[in-house]
Amino acid sequence: MIELFRIGLVMILTCQGSYFILLILLYGTMMHWYEWGTFPKPSNIFEKTVNFLTALVFGVAYWAGLKVKKRKWFLRPVLLSGYLFLYIILAMIAFKLINSVLIYLERNVYLP
Repeated sequence: MIELFRIGLVMILTCQGSYFILLILLYGTMMHWYEWGTFPKPSNIFEKTVNFLTALVFGVAYWAGLKVKKRKWFLRPVLLSGYLFLYIILAMIAFKLINSVLIYLERNVYLP
């Protein structure tokens, strides 16, 4: 079960990084795609769940895309590349920390 959690964590972190790369290459299309896939003002549990899952998988890259939205078109990829570099560093640190907790649980907690 811990291995499945670890795989899920890697998948989420990788999807965020992939979305960053797609934002660098296809900024306008990917920003519109994210906005089409979410509900602006969710009113029920289904809409809130869709928004939460979409933000979980692509939210950090979309947030970075919003930060550079008003910049000139030739400066956006440079700034998004900087955000991508920072994201990769923070994602590796977060994965190492969470993985060390998972390894501790795996070795020291007995679950019958």
